[in-house]
Amino acid sequence: MKITLVGCRGFGRVHLNAYTELRKEEIGKDLEIYVFSRTEEFAKECMKEFDANGYFTSYDDVLKSDANIIDLVVSHDAHETMGVKAMQAGKNVMIEKPIARTEEEAQSLINTSIKKGVKFMVLENHYFDPTVWKAKELMASLGKISLIIVRNTRRNSPPGWRRDKRLMGGGALIDGGIHYIDTMLNLGGEYSEIKGLCKNTFSGLEGEDTSGGIFNFKGGYLGIFMYSWASKSENFSHFEIYGERGSIKEDGVIYSGKPYGNLIVDIEGIKEKMIQIEKINTVKEEIKGFINALIHNNEVPMNPKIALRDLIAVREIYRQCGEI
Repeated sequence: MKITLVGCRGFGRVHLNAYTELRKEEIGKDLEIYVFSRTEEFAKECMKEFDANGYFTSYDDVLKSDANIIDLVVSHDAHETMGVKAMQAGKNVMIEKPIARTEEEAQSLINTSIKKGVKFMVLENHYFDPTVWKAKELMASLGKISLIIVRNTRRNSPPGWRRDKRLMGGGALIDGGIHYIDTMLNLGGEYSEIKGLCKNTFSGLEGEDTSGGIFNFKGGYLGIFMYSWASKSENFSHFEIYGERGSIKEDGVIYSGKPYGNLIVDIEGIKEKMIQIEKINTVKEEIKGFINALIHNNEVPMNPKIALRDLIAVREIYRQCGEI
């Protein structure tokens, strides 16, 4: 299996570390990893640092190669153009979240993958965190649900393309915030409406750096969402679920490679207890799942329509804010 990573900097290094770990497992023992950078010196450095099998400095050469998978860790504006070109060349494609900047770009990627018969998945590592799915399983124990809260705050003033609203497709929400939108929708299900607010304060972005939303879920409960790059990061619960018989809270203690910690369950008739969740590298697990789907010709573990669902919610908050 040959994989070419496009984007050695930033989160691309997280992918490369995941590949290093995968090569220690049975599924990855025959993996060949190639890297791409337009700067040859950096491409060589990246290849040496991560013990890759080779490097490219031309994307056209990547497309002409015999790579089975192209892993795109690039700016949001390049997702559709580079992804579609790869699919048209017969390549299976992984793209870091978000799926794209707009619904139209996202649908173009999905349609092309179907037309060309290649596998396509958005790498949304929060979707692969077992903490979320254990909480979802336990929700039935709460009886009637009243409220779901999902939030994350941090101080972040990124350089480069993330400051550009056009390249990003927005601000902090479409970048880091879409992770937590994914969690909100995985827990809450379908919604009938969203009320959103956004602010641009002092992070240096052209787009918003702080946003909030209220989801009116069809299950009869509310979801309150908050995300910011202009607030101090605190060790609080990243999600909380309240029902008539008690609550389920993520404990806020984050482990390397895993977005969420353990669960604190307080249900009527049961003494409050901590439920320990397996500590996994969610980036490694999502990539491993995609490789497995290719080997066994199965459906990818996260359908790209889920990534489109998440983008639609982000875009609705932007519409409510007057950002688009």
